[in-house]
Amino acid sequence: MATWQIDQPQKLTFDRVRRVRVRTARGGVSVVGSDDRPTLEVSELEGPPLQVRHDGDQLTVGYERPSWPGPLAWLRQQRRHLAVLSLAVPRDCEVDVEVVAGSLMVSGMRAPVRAKSVSGEVTLAGCAGQVEANTVSGAVQAHGVAGDLWAETVSGDLTLVEGGGTIGAKTVSGTVLLDLTTAAVQDVRVTSISGDVTIRLPRSSDLQVQLQTTSGQVASAFDELPSAGWPALRTVSGRLGAGTGRLRASTTSGHVALLRREPDVEELR
Repeated sequence: MATWQIDQPQKLTFDRVRRVRVRTARGGVSVVGSDDRPTLEVSELEGPPLQVRHDGDQLTVGYERPSWPGPLAWLRQQRRHLAVLSLAVPRDCEVDVEVVAGSLMVSGMRAPVRAKSVSGEVTLAGCAGQVEANTVSGAVQAHGVAGDLWAETVSGDLTLVEGGGTIGAKTVSGTVLLDLTTAAVQDVRVTSISGDVTIRLPRSSDLQVQLQTTSGQVASAFDELPSAGWPALRTVSGRLGAGTGRLRASTTSGHVALLRREPDVEELR
């Protein structure tokens, strides 16, 4: 096992990394899948040094917790921590990253990814494995996530473009936007309390659809999906194509809109 204390901008390289775990407070973290040698680069640093440990094929980056007692000690110390770092790791490396108040970006990974931030934005791009993203007030932006995606926020917005696999999105007051370009999506579940939900599907989708809101409005661009309204519930439900997959979206006071993606000119040729 090798360890380092990083107290100034520095670059480290490693022979083998299959799992990476990062815990930082403020600043930013980016993790990129690469075919080159695993590399950690710290470009900005304030406060106590970063602790880096390389044990076998696992790389851990974070801070040493305070030795004094008290439930607020760690939170008080976190305010002095700022680190901006980037990691280039193999594409099949498992990624687990947590940032308190900073941006977080992960791209080009094939293995499972877990990304968590309290108030920073989480950006995911070109990930083929299972992805879990969680924020409180930060937004989640996902593009080209081919694997299963589970995203949850309290007040942050959720945006997914060109997704596939199973999709789960949950928020309290944030808006949810799903722009799905493939008809192969099998299971989509969206839950919101007061945020609006907008979903765009290919015209050739094969889904069992159920959309509902308690006090908002629900609308669909697919004529084959009938709508119904009662004093405390408005719904749109039915089958698209063969109905082999499922789409369920519900909100309490937000609006739900289902849009139709028309085929591109090249697809019509």
